[in-house]
Amino acid sequence: MMVDRLDGLDEVVVFDTETTGTSREDRVVSLGMVRLSPELELIDSLHLVFNPGRPSHPMAQSVHGLSDAYLRRQDPFERHAEAILDFSRGAVLVAHNMSFDWRMMGQEFERLGPGGFDPLAPRYCTVRGWRARHPGKRGKLDLVLAEIGLSRDGQTHGAYEDAVLAAQVLRHLHGRACFGPVRLIPPSNER
Repeated sequence: MMVDRLDGLDEVVVFDTETTGTSREDRVVSLGMVRLSPELELIDSLHLVFNPGRPSHPMAQSVHGLSDAYLRRQDPFERHAEAILDFSRGAVLVAHNMSFDWRMMGQEFERLGPGGFDPLAPRYCTVRGWRARHPGKRGKLDLVLAEIGLSRDGQTHGAYEDAVLAAQVLRHLHGRACFGPVRLIPPSNER
């Protein structure tokens, strides 16, 4: 269930995925999640990387920068599915492009059978929030960041960094100053 604002709601989990591509057959290769208090203060972080069992599309690999050789050494998604659900349980789910990230995570959980993200859980999309607040402006994350005076560290898109940056956009959309620099953490399950 999409919501327009987060005021008065519970804790929030902002997440981002990097994938092998964009089709139904593609897989999540990296997941970044940050848990925020109802006041949108950082509480906790989760950063995971996965063996997708298939190569990344060259365009996808140019975005996330994770080589197929590196990804083959990692655990598959299913080894960390319960930790992902535990981390996000009871929170409003937020993503910068919710339709994409929700679909890709849904596909991963569908492969595992029943369970996964609660389809009735409240969700908020920062792209939609940005476009509602700034009609006519494009909602691509890098463009939004430039508008609010932020940028990413490098050229590649990391799921954890993008989750942190989307959390900054969320704070901006809800009238809060961006929090100071957040140390980027490596994947906790990296091999």
